[in-house]
Amino acid sequence: MGVAPDREAVRQARRTVTALMARWAIGDDEVFRVELIVSELLTNALQHPTPAHCAEIGLSVTEAGGSVLIEVEDAGGEAEALLAACRAADGPGDDAEHGRGLLLVESLAIWGWRRLPSGHLAVWAYVSRTERRGAR
Repeated sequence: MGVAPDREAVRQARRTVTALMARWAIGDDEVFRVELIVSELLTNALQHPTPAHCAEIGLSVTEAGGSVLIEVEDAGGEAEALLAACRAADGPGDDAEHGRGLLLVESLAIWGWRRLPSGHLAVWAYVSRTERRGAR
């Protein structure tokens, strides 16, 4: 689904994803984690616009066996360096202005990113019934 690059659209996307998970009969714990992750990844995409910023942000949410895969795609720009810093052994520095939200994502899911052939960046998170904390 495409999400307009504004905060109200992030709230609407979260509500849409929550309704979708209700149809899938996803457990309350997983729903809570997915809602937080969707909000965080979409907000990150909004906070790091690029000169080639997309008219909309891509959001994909899929389910298999009660586990949920979330993927957010945007123009990417220099966000890859921020993501790498967040995955570093010690996370963002004490005076870093950004990156702590991804520590939250890491505490809730396995996550990562990939550069797409289009040059866009896709950040993904996998929420499973049994996996409570992301792996480094």
